[in-house]
Amino acid sequence: MSESQANEEAQPFKMPEVIPGDQILFHVNPADRNPLQAANGWVSQAPGSSTLTVLIWSPTFGFIEKTSVRHVDDPFWRESELAGNWMRWGAWELHPNQKALHDVRQLLTELKVRAAKQKA
Repeated sequence: MSESQANEEAQPFKMPEVIPGDQILFHVNPADRNPLQAANGWVSQAPGSSTLTVLIWSPTFGFIEKTSVRHVDDPFWRESELAGNWMRWGAWELHPNQKALHDVRQLLTELKVRAAKQKA
């Protein structure tokens, strides 16, 4: 095992940073990441350390709030014996629009920093 692999394993999973209102895709089954089967959702409460509370839109049922939703890439799904019990809460990932917005925010921050350095 390489040193970088050992460091990766030593690091706990860190889900993407989100805030209430951020758009997500909700998957009923964490193993099935088919975007055509995903539901639109939004972060409805400040995130915990490993889970979110999300508001999901379902054309059949309207809005549904889901608590304790883990990220689809969380190693918990592969490593924990409890993963089967948690499947009822589903899994989330960032919506492509939210990813793009995150990238734009990051670029704007970099531009502001460059502009401030040029003024100084």
